[in-house]
Amino acid sequence: MNSSPKLHHLNAWDKQASRPVPVISAGIPELEALLPAGGWPKRGLVEVLLPDDYTDGLSLFLPALARLSQQGRWLGMVVPPYLARARVVSDRGVDAARILQVNPHKGRSGLWTLESLLRSGNFSVVMAWPGCATELMAKRLEKAASIGHTLGILFRVETRPFTASRIGLRLRLEADDTGRAVYLLDEQGNRLSGTAPYSAAH
Repeated sequence: MNSSPKLHHLNAWDKQASRPVPVISAGIPELEALLPAGGWPKRGLVEVLLPDDYTDGLSLFLPALARLSQQGRWLGMVVPPYLARARVVSDRGVDAARILQVNPHKGRSGLWTLESLLRSGNFSVVMAWPGCATELMAKRLEKAASIGHTLGILFRVETRPFTASRIGLRLRLEADDTGRAVYLLDEQGNRLSGTAPYSAAH
């Protein structure tokens, strides 16, 4: 894995540096040192780029999901891949009774379903694996997450066509034989920070 000197966090959160950002503890020290506010935002969007369909991006969020599953609101998954759903349900720290898988109604898109769940206020977090991305979509989802006081997590596979993103917090996860590491991205996909390595045991 390549590494680079840690730079300033030049993403959308810096524009609000004077305002305290309510966060959810990531539960992984290496991540908390990397994230601009020291944790995951309690409301808003996080986008995670993965190298392929088999990389375990959920491991970044499992400690936070375990904590959130004890707080009474739902953990939503919009049409999750089998491996992702199995990963969450099998984690001993996460209360599986609080996980709700939602499939789109007939005639409705997955993005409409995701927006509705974020806006509803019934979920502490909603996870999705959308196959497309547009600036309008990001704006609608950001607004819905803010209204619903919900964290939205979007997982994307890098082998699909790259599109610029205005989502405030974007990360890329790398994985190879030596371990795993994550780093921050700007809206064009350029690296903004050094890597945060973490153990596969998480």
